[in-house]
Amino acid sequence: MTKPRGIDISGVPALGKDSAEVARIWVTDRAGSTVLIDAGVLEDPRVFGYLMADTIRHAAKAYAAAWSTDEGAALQAIVDGVAEELREQFNDITPIDEGRTN
Repeated sequence: MTKPRGIDISGVPALGKDSAEVARIWVTDRAGSTVLIDAGVLEDPRVFGYLMADTIRHAAKAYAAAWSTDEGAALQAIVDGVAEELREQFNDITPIDEGRTN
């Protein structure tokens, strides 16, 4: 299913037959987020943490390029947001299919 403003992955050379999708993330204006995770792809949750750290580093580069801002400042803002969300637990999490795809 194609989503509005989907990210085009057709030109990404690293995605091949040995690649597996682990997560999808959507945000809806003033309605929160939808996060789908296939926990069966990575057996060790620590490895998922490594993947999230890599994702955050890539996001900082993307924000710096898209908004003409400093990459270090973007990285710090993202890390601050993650820490705040984990500390405060602003929203309830409602799994779609517990243990498989959430």
